[in-house]
Amino acid sequence: MEKKEVVDGIKQWTKWWIGQRRKKLENELSDTMSVNPFMAPFLFDYHDLKNFEEYVDLIMASHLVTGHNTGFGKLVDEKFLPNVFSTTKLDSAFRRSTKPFGNPCFDEIDHIIKRADGSVELLSLKAGRWTIQLTMAVQLNMAFNEILGKYPDTCSNIVVGVFYGKKEGLTDKYDILRGINRGANHEVIDLTGDVSVYAGKEFWEWLSGGNKDAQDWVLEGIKAALDEEEIHKTSKELLDKFRESVASKYDRFLDGEGKLDAFKLLAEING
Repeated sequence: MEKKEVVDGIKQWTKWWIGQRRKKLENELSDTMSVNPFMAPFLFDYHDLKNFEEYVDLIMASHLVTGHNTGFGKLVDEKFLPNVFSTTKLDSAFRRSTKPFGNPCFDEIDHIIKRADGSVELLSLKAGRWTIQLTMAVQLNMAFNEILGKYPDTCSNIVVGVFYGKKEGLTDKYDILRGINRGANHEVIDLTGDVSVYAGKEFWEWLSGGNKDAQDWVLEGIKAALDEEEIHKTSKELLDKFRESVASKYDRFLDGEGKLDAFKLLAEING
């Protein structure tokens, strides 16, 4: 896999995603903002807010960042991997039409990677260190064991990939899914010979087939897309307009010192 191929592909799909996030922002701001009158006094005091413009900045940033994080995970899973790194995404249509991938034990398998030497690897993609809890780790161990035992022809090995962070920073749940018990004895099977975990730089290197700079190519493509799209200009205009409209509607519930009259706000919103 060549650098230009990765950078250009990542840039193309990041530009597409930026367009999707821009539409999301436009749609969000086209609706009347819902103010929670019970949370508002807490937020004003806790964050030492001085006006409703600051209040809007706080809650919109929280809301939008949550969406950005979710959207970026889908971008990596649904666009980057199949379209740039040539994986096969196990979407619902593929699972329905391709045996044995419709079986429940494959539910946590997200991609198939076919290597140049003919080997096939299965990937379970995770976003970060906290993605897996104990129950899921045990379930993954059982599912992976079933795949390896009942359907050995589907793969040479299984990989759990975490696209940001370092392996040493992962929780022990990533050991448990491989059948490694540390401390409490969970009912898991040792799969360390067939299941691997890669995180951060190691993940992108593995995904690309051994290119140590793969994660840098991904970031280069993302930054190139941001430079070309200049999203900061359009988003600033939208946010400024929205902030002004909300402030003009609710600033009358603040006194001269910027203190919120929570009961007047409650009466206005709840009646």
